[in-house]
Amino acid sequence: MTVDVANVQTAIVLQGGGALGAYEFGVLRALYEQRPGFRPAAVAGISIGAITAAVLGGARDDPIAAVDTLWRDKLTVLPPIPAVWLPNQVERSLSFLGNPGMYRLRPEFLMAPWAATSVYDTAPLRRTLAELVDLDTLNSGGTRVIVGAVGVGTAEMTYFDNRRPGRLTLDHVVASGSLPPSFPMTRIDSKEGSRWYWDGGLFSNTPLSPAINALEEAGGGDPSVLRELIVVELFPMEAPIPATMPDVFERMVQLQYASRLKLDEKFFDRIDRVVDLLDRIDRELPPDSAVRRDPIYRELRGYRKIDRFHVLTSTLPPELSKASDFSRASIEARIRAGYDDAVAQGIGRVDVGGPRRVAPVDPRQAGAA
Repeated sequence: MTVDVANVQTAIVLQGGGALGAYEFGVLRALYEQRPGFRPAAVAGISIGAITAAVLGGARDDPIAAVDTLWRDKLTVLPPIPAVWLPNQVERSLSFLGNPGMYRLRPEFLMAPWAATSVYDTAPLRRTLAELVDLDTLNSGGTRVIVGAVGVGTAEMTYFDNRRPGRLTLDHVVASGSLPPSFPMTRIDSKEGSRWYWDGGLFSNTPLSPAINALEEAGGGDPSVLRELIVVELFPMEAPIPATMPDVFERMVQLQYASRLKLDEKFFDRIDRVVDLLDRIDRELPPDSAVRRDPIYRELRGYRKIDRFHVLTSTLPPELSKASDFSRASIEARIRAGYDDAVAQGIGRVDVGGPRRVAPVDPRQAGAA
């Protein structure tokens, strides 16, 4: 059954993955084009996914135009002399010298690398975010934005949320992308004190839990609201067995940052059965039953079904799979791949009543445009 998209609450999950995040922009562009007037209920992101989420939720005007500016104007690394041709391998490696919209080499690292705690500093990222994100819009109660970072001294994962007490700040977004040893840890001050944070992908690169919680609360928790979860995977769970040492290192990174969606799908099925059982119990409980006043029962009654679980998995070729490659050609190719995959997998449709999970496929191998 195809339903009116205006009656659907959607949460989007964006993984971290450096320059691979251009694929996520392609997916978002297709989503907004295929669903006119679309606005997600929530976006949860880690690292580069957090940066994209903050720009999407805090854009002063058109959110997709703002994310377009982020990727095509700010994060793309161009040759220092525009008219000079460079070999592809050289152009793809320029970002090691810095990214004007995101990071720059630390002089102290060049002079005394053993005494530094990072290779780059992220002052350029703060300028980019300040230009593209309006904090009042970000915290206005529109799209819920959640970003995750891990405490350097505590090893605890923390999710910063623009719906929780306090405001989501640029520091929270930068903290989510503070991947060591490239980037410095970020200090967050709060009434509990100051803590230092690194990239949330070190702990969990797929913020499913906060996205699901936000989705359950969307629409005022109304159980009749249709709920949709869209997850963009930048690191595939399945890949060929490595045949060379570079293959080994690439697969190690994929395994470190890949999600665990196969396990989570089974979890969704179990939760759905629990929700159905609780509905039956609630109908049969006497109105004056003490169970209704039990805090745990009330919490369980807040669980909601996920009506559609849509996963889009990046299947980029090896030459586009380097997270440090911010060259124009690679960024454009990833945007196009994300867009094409999303369109081929029917991102514009919301089908309820059929299979909840839309299995990831490679539309390019299937002959899609």
